[in-house]
Amino acid sequence: MSSQPQVAPYGTWSSPISVDLVSGSSVSFFELHVNPKTGAIYLVEGRPAEKGRCVIVEQRGTESVDILPPEYSARSKVHEYGGGAVICSPDGSLIFSDAGTSGVFRLISADDVQPIINASEHFRYADFDIHPIQTNLVLSVQEDHSGKIVENRIVVINSDDKSVTTVSQGADFYCAPRFNHDGTKICWVQWNHPDMPWTGSELYIADWKEAGPSNAKKIAGKAAEESIRQPKWHEDGTLFFISDRTGFSQLYRLHCPSLEVLPLVLPGWKDADIASKRVFSALGNNSYTILNATQLVTTSTKHATDTLLLVDLQTSKAVELSLGLVDIPLNSIRKISNTKFVVLGSKSTAPSSLYLVDITKPSEEVLLKPSTSISLPHSIYSIARLITFPRTEGNETGGVSHAIFNPPHNPSYTPVPGTKPPVIVSIHGGPIAHDAPGLDLRTQYWTSRGYAYVHVNHVGSTGYGRKYWEALKYSWGIKDVNDCASCLAYLTETGLVDGTKAGIVGASAGGYTVLQSLVEFPKLWAAGNSRFGIGNLKSLATMTHKFESHFLYYLMFPEDMPKEEQENIYRKRSPVFHVDKIESPLLILQGNEDMVVPLNQAEEMTRVLKEGGKDVKLVVFQGEGHGFRMQKNVKAAILEEEKLWRRTLLGLQD
Repeated sequence: MSSQPQVAPYGTWSSPISVDLVSGSSVSFFELHVNPKTGAIYLVEGRPAEKGRCVIVEQRGTESVDILPPEYSARSKVHEYGGGAVICSPDGSLIFSDAGTSGVFRLISADDVQPIINASEHFRYADFDIHPIQTNLVLSVQEDHSGKIVENRIVVINSDDKSVTTVSQGADFYCAPRFNHDGTKICWVQWNHPDMPWTGSELYIADWKEAGPSNAKKIAGKAAEESIRQPKWHEDGTLFFISDRTGFSQLYRLHCPSLEVLPLVLPGWKDADIASKRVFSALGNNSYTILNATQLVTTSTKHATDTLLLVDLQTSKAVELSLGLVDIPLNSIRKISNTKFVVLGSKSTAPSSLYLVDITKPSEEVLLKPSTSISLPHSIYSIARLITFPRTEGNETGGVSHAIFNPPHNPSYTPVPGTKPPVIVSIHGGPIAHDAPGLDLRTQYWTSRGYAYVHVNHVGSTGYGRKYWEALKYSWGIKDVNDCASCLAYLTETGLVDGTKAGIVGASAGGYTVLQSLVEFPKLWAAGNSRFGIGNLKSLATMTHKFESHFLYYLMFPEDMPKEEQENIYRKRSPVFHVDKIESPLLILQGNEDMVVPLNQAEEMTRVLKEGGKDVKLVVFQGEGHGFRMQKNVKAAILEEEKLWRRTLLGLQD
């Protein structure tokens, strides 16, 4: 006979989802690779328990074997966001970029690691591809920090003599250099300031001979209008790629040698983003894979929710594979055989995991590895709901925006009758990104304690087509802020939350939205938690890294706007100049080694708030960059946030 749930106030419930489980007992899956000859499966795992080290793991069935020696961390730092740190070599070894030294190494075994590119503080490498015949030749994106201006280019590394030769240069940025199947052609994607890769980028191909590339041609893409991503060669010589020229990311294929580009139209999926759920700040993405001569598997995103499609290349018919995956990362799918593939993703009741799928029996997917080794009952989980709410707050009302709502849930508790739950409103980073409805243990940490939790996919979020995310252009700090307030108003009016007990949290760009929300709606929010957020836009514009050095213009104003008007907008939308309006307690969490949003942003914001007599606390985590990777720091950040909510939303003092 089951016991009756205990009556207790929202926010005070005990939960089996402990802070240690969330901070250290889970890993993050950053990359997935399969050796095309042997079928061996490799994962790159980020481990908080090992100070955030990225470990290469060989997955042998359901058994995981660490193969990277402890002195290495397989992570690149190109564009600061990294990605594309590992590639499988036909000889069974792996080539990887080491985070600690920025050197490039060949991993032959756990006892045999050989340098290919010696460590250098000036050069970074990522996004590798190996020539199919001359396997000593490795294409790579190189980032050169040796001069006053950071330069990016595509190079070919000769692993025999360790030489590095430039393949393409002159553009501001490059990604996805790839050989075709016989090594006679290459392709790559490039873009220039002020574009980001998702606002406008271009696809090039060139012939490849012993002397290097020649006869380069632009195939697709346009500055400020069309974004190209994930070019992939078919064995028949066709080049597949993703373009958002229709307003949604869709598949296209280039026929060689005619150079005719044709869309791969998937009936029923024209209003979905194919193989392109988020912006690609990180390199090395792989969210579709060509299985055989006539079939490929790809992700598809509608309303911020992912699924998998099996595509017939002859008929363009797409069949949904009903695996229950709703959040599939960009580096997520790899071919095992003509009928099998592995995929990373989370379900509504299962955290991010690695699955093996056979397309001849797709409903029988095999769980190879979950991101957490601790099993929890499904009954503890709050199931995410997709919501659409009207834009009612601020000066620009009308239309709708989107969010993902998790109600408080714990089968061991029931709330005090007549009460509504406090709510934590979360804003993703980016800001051109989105949150998805897959199971997230950090969200469940709060819902299992009796908090409602909502992820706001404000105007500017991906997952709803290009038109939706482009609507944030020149309006950052306005429309995102108004959407957060509108979402809270909707949740309050529909009786889902107690709107007088609302906290707001966000990281990076989301941290900026937190600060700006406290300025623009000072009486709405009971408290805020800004995680490495931006307080001073002008100083960020002068200090941030190359990759995002023009992104603020896109978000704030046209680059050709007169300087005086630019200065006025910087000041108007920089929270540090309006702290007199802030009435709510604020927690600021920051890494001291952050190169994207530098520490001085948090320090200046804290200093000015304290000078104004405001309730603010700054916690700086040593050794952390843009995001917290070490278990002790992840744990401390959660506990600091919990103290804030207990004090401000629940009225409790610890």
